[in-house]
Amino acid sequence: MGKMSELDLQKQDIQQISDDIESSRQIREFGDSLVGEDVLSQKHQHVSEEPTPQDVVKSRNGFDYVDEGYMRWRLNQHYPIWSWEVIKYETLGDKAIVVHGRLKIIDEGVPRSFDSVAAHRIAQARSGAGYVDLGNDLKAANSDAFKVAVNRLCNVADDVYRKQYIDKTLSQNQYDVLQTIMSQLDVQEAEQVEIALSSGKINTDNYDKVMSKLKIEESKDE
Repeated sequence: MGKMSELDLQKQDIQQISDDIESSRQIREFGDSLVGEDVLSQKHQHVSEEPTPQDVVKSRNGFDYVDEGYMRWRLNQHYPIWSWEVIKYETLGDKAIVVHGRLKIIDEGVPRSFDSVAAHRIAQARSGAGYVDLGNDLKAANSDAFKVAVNRLCNVADDVYRKQYIDKTLSQNQYDVLQTIMSQLDVQEAEQVEIALSSGKINTDNYDKVMSKLKIEESKDE
C-alpha cells in the first residue's frame, strides 16, 4: 500500500472532524430527549430542601454564611463537573477589593453558568501605613463570590441564604372564586382588582385578606 497523499490526509482529518461534530450533535439531542425541565426542577428542589448542618453555619455582622468547604462538598456531590473562573478583580481605592467570578456546571447534561460579584474590606495596618494582607482580602472576596454563585445557580444552602423561590401564584380555584366576586363589583373596582391580580400584588400571602375586603364591598353594592 502506497503512502497517503497530503490531500488524502486532509480529507481524512476533515471527515474525522465532521464525524466528531455529528457525534456531539447526537449526544446533545439524546441528552435533550432525556432531560426535561421537570427533571432539573425536581433536582434543584431536592438540593434546596437539604438542611445545612449548623456546625458549618457562621455569623458575621449579623448575617449568616456557610463555610466554603461545605459549599464545595455539596457542589461536588450534586454537580461534580464544574469550574470556577475569576473574570477580574479590582480595588475600590484602599477600602475594598472586588472579585467578579463565573461558575460553570453541567446540570444533568445541560451546561449552565452564573456570574457573581463580591467585595471584601481591605484590612488596614494598625500603624496606618500599608495593609495587613491583601492576599487574604482577595481570597475572602473570591470565596464570597464563589459561595454566592453556588447558592444562586445550584441552590446549595438555600435554608441559610434564603434565596429559594416560593411560588405565591393563586390556585385555579382561588382564581375562579376571585373572578366570581369581581363579576359582582362595579366596573372601576373590578378593573383595579384585575390590575392587582395581573401584577402579582394579589397572591397566596394576602388572598384571604383581599377576599374579606372584596366581600365587604360586594355587600355594600347589594
